[in-house]
Amino acid sequence: MKLVSMIDFVLKKEELTFNTIDEYNNSRLINIERYATFLSQPLNLGMFVPAIEVNGKWEVLEEPPHYNEKISFFDGKIIPYKLIKQVEQYQQAKDRVLFEGLTLDSVERLLLSCETVEDLLDNYYRYITLTAKGQELSGLNK
Repeated sequence: MKLVSMIDFVLKKEELTFNTIDEYNNSRLINIERYATFLSQPLNLGMFVPAIEVNGKWEVLEEPPHYNEKISFFDGKIIPYKLIKQVEQYQQAKDRVLFEGLTLDSVERLLLSCETVEDLLDNYYRYITLTAKGQELSGLNK
């Protein structure tokens, strides 16, 4: 799913009527507020690639060895605790990624010119798609 501008998002919805406060209008206002909040978020590297913030600086996480293997505690393999922690940390960081479709170099250049999610709409929206998490946070999955 592609990002859309706030104007397109609002215009896509039917005109709100404020004559009566009902559940339908309240739900629509909540969706508009959710999208506006999403667009105003400051960008960071972790929105594009699995990364963690360490002492105020973002560090990209490499995919841990055996990340895609299905490892069970019952198959007799001994799994080092450090590897388990690496996989957990990587998965949590991967779950926080909101956008996909750009290389790491492109993301680093983008972060120099864009401060908020809304800034992405000016030049990059054609190249970026939302992950499931991005769709959920933006309210565009409804």
